[in-house]
Amino acid sequence: MQKNLNKFYWLFVLVIFAHQLSAQTKNKVEILGAQNFEYLKLGNKNISKLIGAVQLKQEQTYMFCDSALIYESENRVEAFQNVKITHNDSVTITGEFLNYDGNTKKALIKGNVVLVDKDMTLTTDQLDYDLANQFGYYSNGGKIVSKENILTSKIGYYYARKNEFFFKHKVVLNNPDYVMVSDTLLYQTAKKTAYFFGSTQITSDGDKIMCENGWYNTQTDQSQFSKNAVIFTDRKMLQADSLFYDRRAKIGKAFRRIHVYDSIQKLHLYGNKGIYNGKTKITYVNGNSYAMKLMDKGDSLFLHADTLLVTEKLNKQKQLFKAYHQVRIYKSDLQAVCDSLVYMQDDSVMQLFSKPIMWSGVNQITADTILFYINNSKLDSFNLINNAMIISKEKGLHYNQIKGKDMVGMMDSSSLKDLLVYGNGQSIFYAKEDSAHYIGVNVIDCSEMNFEFRKGQIHKAIFISSPDATLYPLDELKPQDLRLKGFKWHEALRPKRF
Repeated sequence: MQKNLNKFYWLFVLVIFAHQLSAQTKNKVEILGAQNFEYLKLGNKNISKLIGAVQLKQEQTYMFCDSALIYESENRVEAFQNVKITHNDSVTITGEFLNYDGNTKKALIKGNVVLVDKDMTLTTDQLDYDLANQFGYYSNGGKIVSKENILTSKIGYYYARKNEFFFKHKVVLNNPDYVMVSDTLLYQTAKKTAYFFGSTQITSDGDKIMCENGWYNTQTDQSQFSKNAVIFTDRKMLQADSLFYDRRAKIGKAFRRIHVYDSIQKLHLYGNKGIYNGKTKITYVNGNSYAMKLMDKGDSLFLHADTLLVTEKLNKQKQLFKAYHQVRIYKSDLQAVCDSLVYMQDDSVMQLFSKPIMWSGVNQITADTILFYINNSKLDSFNLINNAMIISKEKGLHYNQIKGKDMVGMMDSSSLKDLLVYGNGQSIFYAKEDSAHYIGVNVIDCSEMNFEFRKGQIHKAIFISSPDATLYPLDELKPQDLRLKGFKWHEALRPKRF
């Protein structure tokens, strides 16, 4: 019984040894051919020296070179001149020198290294490649060519199984339509998508994109950018926490902390959500949105609204700036509110609609529609269309009032200088003996009137056609009786600051 057990034990040992020997033999680098063969003994190392048309094999990996040294005990190969490796009929690597470890299946290739995998070609001076895991690495600079794309970097990693490249330091991707420069980039060949990390810039004809995080699909030309993301297109700058851009459709979308700048109009737009259409040349901004236009002498005009829209010149289309709902305007010497606004940039005309109110100095100005004109970045004049009215407050409950169908006002340094009243003119203004004493109150009906202002106050009045005027003593009429039809004092709505 004991003898049978011993026989079984040694038979088991022999089977295991034979299996290990077979596995080791299977993983040994095989010699398929060479013109000359020499067997060397160096210390305790057995070395095979092969010269001329050398062909080696390990499983699905084939190696070719002019000469080679095979270290049998280490299962390692050193190959020299015209080195070529093919693996699984998919990856081909060429170079001038190869150090190959048959146990780990890791290769170091030096000198004019070229790796070809499917439609991708990598060139570098030195490449570490793991054939078992199909993973490559270079650290002395490399170039990858894939169809129309050419990418260079200082450091690169190639994951063949995942179809991924990872690049660091001085990464440059050249495409016929753009150039991408980045610090760190991950490129997935299957998705044709580049993911970038760190400072990145994409430049093409007519636009430039900068960010520190995002992705770009080289096939669809769609991209997303975040972290200090900025897009420069022609004369515009678009900045936001997050940007999406479709280069083919020329559609840009922005989210959170948006800033759009038009360098020609010196116009800034801000908001939390925006869309730019490069084909129609229209920009929308909403969500806590406001605009700032640089005016004369360092002054600025601020405008707040629910939604802002800017159109650029396209064919016969005029340049327009539009604002919708709860519009508020603030400038140091002029303020306004309305529900909608259109600024015709070509004509420098700003139109206020839907219960507009404008304030200039002490004067409150209202009408169904208000138009004011900007000349050389200064408020030059205005038109009041239908139900025009100007009110200024005197002492207590006393108010100067001018009313008419339409009015035209001229400005001097953004202060009211002259006013023309056309149709159904009426006025109530308080005549003064000096700055502290009143003579009385003038109540006048006159179809057409002309007023001259100084420091925002009525200085001179000219009544052009058949005026009906009465000067009342100040205490003869109660202040509340001296109100023209439609009188409303809106001081509470006046923007005090932006």
